[in-house]
Amino acid sequence: MKPRKHWWIWLLVATYIWFIFSNSLMVADASSKLSTKVTWYLINHLQRFGLYADFYTFHHYVRKLAHFTEFAGLGFLVTLAMHICPLFKSRFLNFTLFLVAIPVADETIQHFVEGRSSEYFDMLIDGGGFLAGGFFCYVLILILLDIFKRKPRHA
Repeated sequence: MKPRKHWWIWLLVATYIWFIFSNSLMVADASSKLSTKVTWYLINHLQRFGLYADFYTFHHYVRKLAHFTEFAGLGFLVTLAMHICPLFKSRFLNFTLFLVAIPVADETIQHFVEGRSSEYFDMLIDGGGFLAGGFFCYVLILILLDIFKRKPRHA
């Protein structure tokens, strides 16, 4: 077995997972205060452009978008880590492990936190964000490989 000299990328992934789990460990009041701040910030900026939104509806979508973007970042990092230094020989196994395990663990954590709940729909949103972030990273990798491995053309 060859030594893994790029372990740092998986340390970055683990740190990001810790960030996701720490958000899930926030009690309902703290989580709601944070998302309320973000919602009011966005609503105030939308109003500058003459756009108005119902706070409660918009707040709901801000919370769902937070799930999506958190996991899009994770999908991006896991895809990058798989490209640099895969944990297992199968890239599919690498990707699927994180696609399933982390959203399930995240929602399980929320089930045991005061005032929070575990929702299947949030797991789907998390998975969708993970896939979107992973797809974006994969396309970016393909573009960069094409640019830097392209042979120069002779005129």
